[in-house]
Amino acid sequence: MAMDHPKISIITTVYKTGHYLPLTVQSILAQTFTDFELLLVDDGSPDNSGEVADALAKTDARIRVFHKENGGPASASNMGLDNARGDYIGFVDSDDLIAPDMYEKLYAAVQAPGVRLAACAGDCIDEDGSKIEGRVVTSDLRGVHDAQELLLDAFKTGSFYGPLSWNKLFDARLFKDKGIHYDETMLFGDDASVLHRVFEGEKCNCLGDALYHYRTRAGQITTAGFPPRKLDDLRMYWDWLQYFAAKPDRTEYRQWATACYWRLFYQFWCQSGAAGNLNDLKDQFMAHKKHLDAVVPDLMRSPLLSAGEKVRLVLFSTNPSAFYGAATAWGRLTAKRKGK
Repeated sequence: MAMDHPKISIITTVYKTGHYLPLTVQSILAQTFTDFELLLVDDGSPDNSGEVADALAKTDARIRVFHKENGGPASASNMGLDNARGDYIGFVDSDDLIAPDMYEKLYAAVQAPGVRLAACAGDCIDEDGSKIEGRVVTSDLRGVHDAQELLLDAFKTGSFYGPLSWNKLFDARLFKDKGIHYDETMLFGDDASVLHRVFEGEKCNCLGDALYHYRTRAGQITTAGFPPRKLDDLRMYWDWLQYFAAKPDRTEYRQWATACYWRLFYQFWCQSGAAGNLNDLKDQFMAHKKHLDAVVPDLMRSPLLSAGEKVRLVLFSTNPSAFYGAATAWGRLTAKRKGK
């Protein structure tokens, strides 16, 4: 193993996770595949996370620590990409755990002919590390597939198996040769927003093994009521829609991306309403609504929407506030009648 040119560079961005970081690093250092470097990128953590990272680096020569001013997760990931020396790139969140054979299996999978990335399934653990039953990241895709098929699968099933970075092993050239960095203006979904370009023209070897253990903690932006940063997902889905709309051979992808954009917009509007911060976010929603309005004609012709959903679309797009108010009032009335 040459430390200046390892087979794999594992990038872990660190921000206010000093309590969990030693456990995360321990699970990485316990890998049966040992030819790797671990890049810990401290994104200006206001707690002791940076000090914890420095202390961990003293325990294993494969760990390299980088400190930077706070710039968000994409900025930290990009620093990792820019300093990675490995032939392959992996990402592990700083409070998660991975199975001991995760990178051994992914590395073997990415050696298949014509393959430059591999993916695995994952499950969810709580703050104490206990598995949360029923919370999984998986897909029915197995074996070698057109990598962009992972996004189509996400559109069809809602699975996060495709639009994630942490459950994958990438040939480093997929970023370097294509000139791809994560979008630093995104605070949510930053690890997914560029994957359509990473996947372009590539094959992915898809594994069903649950090798990644994603930790869910109270207060995370993925668990809070409706964090405003979640609206970044609308940007991401719109970018995907535009990308596939420009590809004549991706008609099915465009249709599904368009349907997903509408459903995500409506879902977020309702979630924000239920969380009580819809009024605060209306201006941001309406900035995205011009995109929704632009694809209403396509949606009305879509074979993926039922007649009832198309009626809802028309009513909602005409006046979102009025439709949502009427729908919630009807829901309360119906619930009250059932309660009698």
